[in-house]
Amino acid sequence: MNHPASLEEFVKQASHLQGDQKTLYVNQSDYTPEEVIVSDEDTAGGVNMQMIRFLASANSDAVYWEEPFYDSGELEQLNIQLDSLSSFTREVITLQEMEKTKSHFGLKRDSIQDENEPS
Repeated sequence: MNHPASLEEFVKQASHLQGDQKTLYVNQSDYTPEEVIVSDEDTAGGVNMQMIRFLASANSDAVYWEEPFYDSGELEQLNIQLDSLSSFTREVITLQEMEKTKSHFGLKRDSIQDENEPS
């Protein structure tokens, strides 16, 4: 399982997956950081942060990427970047299903953990 650092890397790695059953699993859910983020007048009472998660798979190989976002404009830009993966069947799944799918492909950590925690 690969851990790309950006959506561009994710798309590039996913496009190189070989196999006859290509699936792009998608999950969007609320994101609550483990640490309290001090709010200010600009963020208090605002829109909750969301997390978008993508797992592209083909046979036994997979690539996973996730990113927090705040508004629909950011989500639209993510979808535009995914247009090149049109050969993948898209499947929207729950967070629990995403965790099971990650586990199936041997992924235990996510990109946020990789970025914020030492190995």
